[in-house]
Amino acid sequence: MQKVLLSVAAAAALSFASFAANAATHDGAFVSVTAGGSHYDVSGSSAYDKNDSSVGGLVGYRWVVDRPFSIGVEAGYVNLGKMTYSDTATYGSSDQYSDTIKAKFKGKAVLVGASGKWDLPNGFTITAHAGVAHSQIDLSAREYVDGPGVSRTYKLYDGTSHDNAIYAGLGFGYDFNEHFGISVVYDHYALKAEDLTGKHTVNVGVFGGNVEYRF
Repeated sequence: MQKVLLSVAAAAALSFASFAANAATHDGAFVSVTAGGSHYDVSGSSAYDKNDSSVGGLVGYRWVVDRPFSIGVEAGYVNLGKMTYSDTATYGSSDQYSDTIKAKFKGKAVLVGASGKWDLPNGFTITAHAGVAHSQIDLSAREYVDGPGVSRTYKLYDGTSHDNAIYAGLGFGYDFNEHFGISVVYDHYALKAEDLTGKHTVNVGVFGGNVEYRF
């Protein structure tokens, strides 16, 4: 019985080792897509709804430098979603008039950076990346006045701000084989934006899932 158990254990160990070897990262190109929820933290924006969805994609190339570690380069694009604001005031003898202010704050960025991957036992992985984010922040604001005989829209502000800042992220995942893997990821974007009130610090956190295919 002891010999049987030892044989089974040895076979299992060889099986896991073979699986890990098959799933290990190799030199080559990759493409990945990340989607999740975004949360904005912008100075001077306490009244905004700061949660939305985000989606982005990356392409790159990694080299195995010292197995199980690999490093590489990447480039891509991310849409960080938006913040929204709405506030309505009523007036008149029976509040028959309304004055509504609506604003929208949208962010997106082109990304260029470095990528790293660590192959753990049994197909699990840790990934990390960081780099430069060339961001575009669009801000628009409108005023809507409605009431008996009145329906008007006023453009309060339209502006676009560009900035070069940084991004970084971590992921924990699983490789099904040498080509395909999934991860749970968190990415952080430290950006800047400018409007009529001055320059603002824009921190955006994205928590979501990532799918990666390696060629």
